[in-house]
Amino acid sequence: MTFQKYCWYITSILFIVLSLRLAAKTERVLTLDDGKAHYILEIMKHITWPNEDQLTHFNIALLGQDKNLLNALNNKVSRIIRGKSILITQLSHLNKTDHGFEIIFVNRNKLSLIADINKKQGNTLIISDGKTNNKNLMVGLFVAGKTITLTVNRENLMKRGFKISDQLLDFAGTKADLKEQLKDRKSALNKVLSDAKTQEEQLLKLTKALTKNKRELQQIQTDLVKQNSLLVDAQTQRNKLKNSEQSIKLELTHKKNELLKQQILITEKEEETKKQQQKLQQLNLAIEQNENRLSQQINKLKQQSEIIERKEEKISGQRKFLYLSIAVTFVILLLSFLVLRISYLRKQVNIELAHLNEQLYEHATTDDMTKLFNRRHFLELAQRELKQLQRTKSMGAVLMIDIDHFKKINDNHGHAAGDHALIKVANVLKSNLRDYDIVGRVGGEEFAMFLPNCQIDIATQIAERIRKEMADLAILFQQVPIKLTISIGVTAKLADESSIDNMLYRADKALYQAKNSGRNAVVLL
Repeated sequence: MTFQKYCWYITSILFIVLSLRLAAKTERVLTLDDGKAHYILEIMKHITWPNEDQLTHFNIALLGQDKNLLNALNNKVSRIIRGKSILITQLSHLNKTDHGFEIIFVNRNKLSLIADINKKQGNTLIISDGKTNNKNLMVGLFVAGKTITLTVNRENLMKRGFKISDQLLDFAGTKADLKEQLKDRKSALNKVLSDAKTQEEQLLKLTKALTKNKRELQQIQTDLVKQNSLLVDAQTQRNKLKNSEQSIKLELTHKKNELLKQQILITEKEEETKKQQQKLQQLNLAIEQNENRLSQQINKLKQQSEIIERKEEKISGQRKFLYLSIAVTFVILLLSFLVLRISYLRKQVNIELAHLNEQLYEHATTDDMTKLFNRRHFLELAQRELKQLQRTKSMGAVLMIDIDHFKKINDNHGHAAGDHALIKVANVLKSNLRDYDIVGRVGGEEFAMFLPNCQIDIATQIAERIRKEMADLAILFQQVPIKLTISIGVTAKLADESSIDNMLYRADKALYQAKNSGRNAVVLL
């Protein structure tokens, strides 16, 4: 080996060694404090505070002097959890005035203070750096060598009103914790079902009561018609009696006038008899005849007077009947008012019942967040439409849509941002629907579309248009842009297809092929 080759060989070795040392210096080595900071932020993602809706940001207190952990957390506080920023405070000790912390990280040399902190800080999550007794433990980080172990006391967290995700319990909890979590959810679901059944029974009772009231109202209306007819007859009879009374009074007046005239004539006759005594004999016969006539007229007057007395008694009875008719009329008017009032109340109850039925139907068929059909109602409608297509020998297609990397959206921006993304996807799907197409949310971030009377090439074009529209859509959540893409699996109705489940199975396989091919794609199967 010549001297020049030897020098070149030594120089190359030195250059490689220096390059490796420089690369080692520039590469930052992760420490246990970085791991603790990571675990603290992951705990915040998977635990929900009881008063979280009232918080504008999360306050973290580090109890104990730990500059390395403080620096590690400061390197990560730019992250936003569920739309809230993070503020960090380091305390050497905890004063009585130190309140308002959502998390207190207790250093291992301050673990004896946990029991006192538990009593004074009601809504504060306490993370202990090391082992502590199970009575005071909420969340603990235990370092063994270069390994960090996370432990969770679900019972203590639930007593304080905290909610824990299944992922955190699966990672750091026990099987008993997961079992209790599932038992609590099952109990809550059973309570909701029981309340729904109670409301259904109440609605049934109310419907029966309304039916009974309707029958009673019809009977009252029939009685009112009869009473009204009787009242009309009474009024007609009363008018007749009034007319009869007036005619009787006129006749009585006429008879009195005649009687007065006859009395005047008698007086004149008596005077004439006194003056004409000479003509008495000649006029006796005439006088006797006149007396007979007068006697007959007097008898007639007596009979007429008796008739008048009887008619007056009859008029008195008719007055009593009139008073009774007025009382019956008042009672009928009162009953009419009550019937109208009952009718008004019945209408109000019917309106409320119809509103409750609409709400129950919407809850049973619609996804609350996206306002699309839920999985069960989508399958019912699609199966019904598929049978119609089978009878008419028409074409149809199914699209299965899934949001790409949806978990990253929840992890990086919070679950509220994930909900916002689901609503945006639902709006795009609804804007591309025909009047007779069916769309529903069939899973967490999965959607399905059933396109009746649609050729497979048209269905593929619709899927590609939806995919491109989602890829080009600019989504902002709390002034933070979110990039969102979707993958779509497409399948066509076979000639003898009769089950929507088979079409969904093929569309789901096509969706998995789109995922495996790099996402943001449409695959036909």
